Amino acid sequence: MHHPFGEEETASQKELFGFFCECLRRGEWELAQACVPQLHEAQGDIPKKVENILQALVVCPDQLRCGQDINPQRLAWVWLLVLEEWLAQEKKLLPAGFRRKLEFLLLSEDLQGDIPEDILKELYEALSQDTADPMLPGKQRRESWTLRLSSEAVSVLWDHLRQAPQPVQALLELLLREDDGNSLCGWPLQKALVDLIRKALRALPGPGAGSPGDVDAIYRTLQILHCPAEPLGVELRLLCEELLEACRTEGSPLREVRLLSCLLHKAGRGLVSLYGHTYAEKATEKPPKAISSRKVSPDHLDPEPAMLALFSNPDPAQAWKLAYFYCVSNSKHFLEQILVTALTLLKEEDFPKLGCLLDGEFRPLSRLLVLLGWTHCQSLESAKSLLQALHRRQDQGCDQLLRDACDGLWAHLEVLEWCVQQSRCFKSLLNIPGQVSAVSVQCT
Repeated sequence: MHHPFGEEETASQKELFGFFCECLRRGEWELAQACVPQLHEAQGDIPKKVENILQALVVCPDQLRCGQDINPQRLAWVWLLVLEEWLAQEKKLLPAGFRRKLEFLLLSEDLQGDIPEDILKELYEALSQDTADPMLPGKQRRESWTLRLSSEAVSVLWDHLRQAPQPVQALLELLLREDDGNSLCGWPLQKALVDLIRKALRALPGPGAGSPGDVDAIYRTLQILHCPAEPLGVELRLLCEELLEACRTEGSPLREVRLLSCLLHKAGRGLVSLYGHTYAEKATEKPPKAISSRKVSPDHLDPEPAMLALFSNPDPAQAWKLAYFYCVSNSKHFLEQILVTALTLLKEEDFPKLGCLLDGEFRPLSRLLVLLGWTHCQSLESAKSLLQALHRRQDQGCDQLLRDACDGLWAHLEVLEWCVQQSRCFKSLLNIPGQVSAVSVQCT
């Protein structure tokens, strides 16, 4: 064999590529993986060939030579991580569906003895055909997707949620997940799950009804539901209404606290907002006797009457829950609403209501509101009343800077008050000669 004078680097890269392929054929995965970083820096078409090989290792795991300590799916997962690192260096994205399909194969290993093989095959086909044209509107994308999960498949998944929840819950979460925003597999599956939840809710009308398995299945399904930007229709709205009604039913095994904790996940924020909107509407229709008669509409644009009415409830837990749902359903920041309401009362010089609003949990905001609303004071008396209500009567345990700033304003106010008093005295002294002259004229 002749030495490649002047082409040593190219020859070395070709030999390394050949060694890489030979390691793959022999199943020496660690050695093959160690060759990848250097092959990425190779010249010519070697990097492209390596990238194609890596994709093939991920897509066709059954063709890999595996030992007893590792199966094809787990080996493919190792090469998926290598491929992701390779594409990241190239500033490319992993092809859509690669990770999800492999995750499905890994999860299905734990379910092969529980879920029939034909059901797993149906789910994998649904995942494989989960493609859509991103240029089409959401409704047209859903109509163009023809594959539907059978009722048997959905029923099997629901039954396993009651018995062996963790692997099935992970599988459902994978099927419902939308990595690129164009996923369609979740549309029919989520609609079927919503129907099953509503059916289970109707079986829980009161004490002793339903089974613990149904309640747990409801909780676990709520943990994985998505609220898309384009809702499925009225199903989610009806679901929230029925969930609220079930929680309010006396003796119901469904607990609202746990229900809300199940909805508080990244993909369920829209459901929390929808549930809060429904809750606020129901609270408006039938307000408890302890709540102020002033109605609170979730669509109210003015935060002042809403927040005041909410916190007029003597039950703190109920007040906080109503306020939370009000802010969530209106996409408003909670502290912002409190500050806006307090500033509105300050401008109206309604200091009794202002003190009532800032009593309790919101007391630390008092001195901050003094600084925010100082320029809205129209007179010396209003400024004095503001400081009396939100500074002088407050405890000393707050931010030192805010307290010092308010002390400075109080000192300035005292100086101004002294100046006003001195000015009045000076005017009185100036008027004394005139008053004496007037008296003299009257005497003469």
